Amino acid sequence: MCFIAAELIFLGMAWLIEIPVLMGIFMGVIFLLAFCSSFLWDFYRRKKYYDRLFALSDQLDEKTLLMEIAERPDFLDGQILTQLLRTNSKYENDRIAKMEEHSRDYREFIDAWVHEIKTPITSARLIVENEKNVVTLRIDDELRKIDHLVELVLYYARSSQTEKDFKVEPTTLQTLVNAAVKNYSKAIIQAKGRLKMDLPQVSFCADMKSCTFVIGQILSNAIKYRREDFRLTFSGKVGKNEICLYIQDNGIGIDAADLPRVFDKGFTGENGRRFPKSTGIGLYLCRKLCDSMNIKLTIKSEKDRGTIVALHFPAESLVSLF
Repeated sequence: MCFIAAELIFLGMAWLIEIPVLMGIFMGVIFLLAFCSSFLWDFYRRKKYYDRLFALSDQLDEKTLLMEIAERPDFLDGQILTQLLRTNSKYENDRIAKMEEHSRDYREFIDAWVHEIKTPITSARLIVENEKNVVTLRIDDELRKIDHLVELVLYYARSSQTEKDFKVEPTTLQTLVNAAVKNYSKAIIQAKGRLKMDLPQVSFCADMKSCTFVIGQILSNAIKYRREDFRLTFSGKVGKNEICLYIQDNGIGIDAADLPRVFDKGFTGENGRRFPKSTGIGLYLCRKLCDSMNIKLTIKSEKDRGTIVALHFPAESLVSLF
């Protein structure tokens, strides 16, 4: 608009001093071409710089380091903006470093606390073993619950870096299920539960400790939300691209409206209102662990008809394929 106004003023002055019209138009066209050339050159110079900046941003995992490695532009407003963004990035990187340090200290404290708390729990259970009576057996039940809760706290504290503790080794569905059932055997017996197993004898590779924890959390939920005549069925299927473990119970089931959110952190749904001790953390940790191990975790349930939880181990984990 300023350029058009300047052109009109120039043509008006040319007319007043009686410069020929064609000469005035010719000079106006020259000014227009000079202006457009300068504008286009500046546009493409900036566009080239920002295209490289966007491409670099797409390649970076840590976006806050973008301005640290980006080239310095050769136009003034770009230089001002770059300096401002570098100052902001440094501030954000310092904040992230402090948060990571705090998180690392927190995890180290939790690890140390779990290690220390397990010692008195083990000592108390040994005392119970030596002095068995009705009271000490009840105490043993509560100690067992505390032990499972401590394990839950440990996995939650490590949930952001679970893969660092993985130890992949050959195993079978029977081995994993037996290990989890052993941990919850007393709770299953007290619930008068009946088990049925139909598992294929196929070896595959997995982290036994984490898989046992996941299966244990599923068993814990099945026991917590059971009905009378409690039954658990373990079955497996070997497919073309996966080996599946199915854990089915005949409990109270999950409401259809709650089913899509059962893996959300802290979500307890309708069953959580009926059972106030629900935390909504167990299945969240199971999904996070399974995602880290490339195991697909699915759940199907009907209200008052029970629940089926499936673990889909990928075909790459089958020992026969190595």
